[in-house]
Amino acid sequence: MMETDETKEKVHGVHFWIAISVPVLQLSLVLIVMELIFPIRIVFLLCVGWASYLVRTFSRLTISPSLTLMFLSTLLVFTFGFHLYCRHIKDNVTAAHAEVTPWQKRWSLSLVTMFLLLAVSGICVISVTHQVFWMATTQDKIFEDIHMRDASQAARRATSKHNLKEIGLALHNYHDTYRQFPVGGTFGKAGQPQHSWVTQLLPYLDQNTLYEQIDFNQPWTAADNREPFETNFILLQSPGMTYDFTEEEGEAAGYKPAHYAANSRVLSANSGMNMRKIKDGSSNTILAGEVRSDIKAWGDPTNFRDPTEGINRNPRGFGSHFKGGAHVLMGDGAARFLSEDIDPEVLKALSTPQGGEPVGEF
Repeated sequence: MMETDETKEKVHGVHFWIAISVPVLQLSLVLIVMELIFPIRIVFLLCVGWASYLVRTFSRLTISPSLTLMFLSTLLVFTFGFHLYCRHIKDNVTAAHAEVTPWQKRWSLSLVTMFLLLAVSGICVISVTHQVFWMATTQDKIFEDIHMRDASQAARRATSKHNLKEIGLALHNYHDTYRQFPVGGTFGKAGQPQHSWVTQLLPYLDQNTLYEQIDFNQPWTAADNREPFETNFILLQSPGMTYDFTEEEGEAAGYKPAHYAANSRVLSANSGMNMRKIKDGSSNTILAGEVRSDIKAWGDPTNFRDPTEGINRNPRGFGSHFKGGAHVLMGDGAARFLSEDIDPEVLKALSTPQGGEPVGEF
């Protein structure tokens, strides 16, 4: 009779698991067919993702006999001292009760073991957190909040546009002082690069201290000028850009980038321009714009380019990491977003300060 009851319990258990497994498999198949596999991936990666993490970690792990011996010795000393401390505390508390059991060694061992388990548990929690972070942020991430992404993109675009407006305000303040815009870049008689338009704008960008550190009698790459030009200039960096300027090796290493460049048709080598020469109108002439390739350091005197090369069309032209186009700074201080599909003739008209071309809508 007992064997029959045990057999029935086993059969009942098998039926129970079959009843649970079939709906789960059916739901999984439905999700796969509908291409909604991210819930399955989440469960799978959370359950076994730690295994791949351990494999990657252990493959780089080297065991040092001396450090292992030191750890075990320290653990032994700690356990012995902890046991003496606990016994001393218990003896003082229970001194009036002779029949109370003294502190036992196994109690100390149990507590130390618990401490070690808590430490290991903390490492495991960190590993799980690492796995979840990887799932959420890598290029192969399995979930993404589109609304958050769009909001972040909009915030970055607004910040970049604000940066250009600040640059425009500095350019106009410079013009009010010197009756012309700064030259795109200063060069010596033999063509040696000296200083950029950005460097000349520093006092108008609330960077007087940085400006005073620069020796203008020496080129920007001189050893005495290296420290100022290695200063990170946040206003000249477009948020979200994941790379610096191209020249990262050799003597150029350490210099900080500018994600904005001047219009070479207005600010060029040893040549500045005043507002009277912008006959096409300040609101129809580009002064500067965003760049995403061939990025220069902010102290580089060659940090200007021709907008007629196109928007996101040519590494030597203007462009951005934002979808659809790039921001440019107009002569009147306004920042406009130009589509990468803008008519080349319109872009040329916006690039020339006195070309006389019709602009129209843009």
